[in-house]
Amino acid sequence: ELIIPVNNKGRKALALTYWILARQVLRERGDIPPDGDISLSVEDFEAKPEAY
Repeated sequence: ELIIPVNNKGRKALALTYWILARQVLRERGDIPPDGDISLSVEDFEAKPEAY
């Protein structure tokens, strides 16, 4: 188990946390270079409200 203290009050706060974690996992696996970025944006990690 691992605890990572993060701000979870804003809508973008958790999205940014998941984006940073995903980027770091890809870096550790060697899928992207150490100074590279992922093709997804922070907005891709946000929950989108369903349209009725």
